[in-house]
Amino acid sequence: MDQALLVGLNLNSQYELMSKSLDELEHLALALGIETKEKIIQNAQKITPRFYIGSGKVQEIKQMIPVLDITMVIFDDTLSPAQLKNLEKELEVQVMDRSFLILSIFALRAQSKEAVLEVSLAQKLYMLPRLVGLGNSLSRQGGGSYNAKGPGETKLELDRRKLVREISIIKKELEKIDAEKELSRKQRKKNQIPVVALVGYTNAGKSSIMNSLSELLNHDSEPVFEKDMLFATLDTKAKRLKKQNYPPFILIDTVGFVSKLPHELIRSFESTLKDVVEADLLLHVVDGYDFDERQIETTKSVLHSIGASDIERILVFTKKEIAEKNPPIDDDYIFVSNRTKENIDVLVDTIYGHLYKESRITHLLIPFNQGQIYSQIKENNTVLETKYDENGTFVRVILTPDQQTLYRSFIISKKA
Repeated sequence: MDQALLVGLNLNSQYELMSKSLDELEHLALALGIETKEKIIQNAQKITPRFYIGSGKVQEIKQMIPVLDITMVIFDDTLSPAQLKNLEKELEVQVMDRSFLILSIFALRAQSKEAVLEVSLAQKLYMLPRLVGLGNSLSRQGGGSYNAKGPGETKLELDRRKLVREISIIKKELEKIDAEKELSRKQRKKNQIPVVALVGYTNAGKSSIMNSLSELLNHDSEPVFEKDMLFATLDTKAKRLKKQNYPPFILIDTVGFVSKLPHELIRSFESTLKDVVEADLLLHVVDGYDFDERQIETTKSVLHSIGASDIERILVFTKKEIAEKNPPIDDDYIFVSNRTKENIDVLVDTIYGHLYKESRITHLLIPFNQGQIYSQIKENNTVLETKYDENGTFVRVILTPDQQTLYRSFIISKKA
């Protein structure tokens, strides 16, 4: 196991928040098999351009490295290319930042072709400016004009060119995958099936919510992977769920968020996050046992950055069975237990209440030769009354506005 020293810079005199952030950094490191030996927080008024932290603190860390047998130093914020270079030269051990750590975890968890490509793109976007930054300190060998570098071109410049080519290739591959997914999105819209997306902090219980809803609504597919670990799954999972005699909806489980998420990752996961942007309703899942309001704000911030902040959102707290008290928050929420299934039925009713709040009781008269229409309505809607007479089948049913348009030729003003 690598032995790490974690470093945080407290610029806002909020020591407790900085301490929590380093605790989270410790869990991120552990996800890669890195053990934390020590944590250091420096209070400062501003960032030091050369080392990010002050030069005196750098020397203090340098003295601790052999004593604690440290093999790497991890910073809680993103470092510039020059800062990384200066720190590694001074400390003589591997230096990484929070962004690199998160990208490494994503690389470890990625399984599907799409996730692997998205993570690879994020890593290359992260590396590109750092290669350029390092290259600035190296003299170019060989003569000629600026654009005609010739045989003396440095290895770093070649690496940079290779990265640019690879980034272009990956982007094209992801565009193909997104085009295929777009067909599925259009088909869902054509079939007028609403989409509900699970969002929230990593390890908050999104996959468990999906499994609980699937179980309650008798969905016979395999349960999605759930485990007490950061970023347990990066692959989008989708299930078509429906309550008996109600219309269906698509439930999508998406990648979890974390504070200080690298912007390269958000850019790279554009295809995956588009499922969130185009959803009709968001289930914002929050850990109700280890409550931290900053995690709610982090999710809101990411939703805003991808253009999804205006989508209707239901706040769902998990782990009710072990929580000692209700979360201290003024917003409306539903408190559920995925273990005991308490309030999962309330969540289902709330989902339908949001998705179909414009639904109306409608009277239909369906001719006997249109039996498939009646079967379709009975399968996907709440039928309140059915009667038969010489003109056809009378149905009193709850329809959405779109369904009222679809079946408008069968609507009658009063009971036949």
